[in-house]
Amino acid sequence: MLYGLDMPIVFEAAAGIVGLILILLLVYIIILNRRVKNLDEKYVFFMQDETGKSIESKLREDVAELRGLQGALDMIHNTQKDILSVQNHCFRKIGFVKYNAFDNIGNNLSFAFTVLDGKNDGFCLSSVYGRNESRIFAKPIVDGKCLYGMSEEEKESLENALIYQGDIQAVQKE
Repeated sequence: MLYGLDMPIVFEAAAGIVGLILILLLVYIIILNRRVKNLDEKYVFFMQDETGKSIESKLREDVAELRGLQGALDMIHNTQKDILSVQNHCFRKIGFVKYNAFDNIGNNLSFAFTVLDGKNDGFCLSSVYGRNESRIFAKPIVDGKCLYGMSEEEKESLENALIYQGDIQAVQKE
């Protein structure tokens, strides 16, 4: 006997306390195991899309598709550059003025019509209408300037064509 204590009873009490602690730990482990299982189910559910595939594989597919689209986008930009370079040689700026060439004739039957390409090259076509006859004149335009004398109406038509806002801008590549 140690200090008046019965040793078998102390061992039994200590074993009972240790056993109780082990049972409590076992219960706690079971509770934690259930929580981990619930979290795992939620994680698996969250990481799947509507078809059941994992988000990781879906992201992998999307990245591969985006890389393919980048190549197509580069091809579109190159094609657009080619089209714009061709369009610089096509008529795309227009100026038009109607007027009365003579005082005694109404209805603005005379006109000046200017057509320019992207480099401001083109022609000015003018028609002067009279009661007995009508004349048509064509004058070349080079770099926005006419090499021949122009009437006020032809100059106005040329200015209208030069400030024409129907030009096409390239989409900027980012």
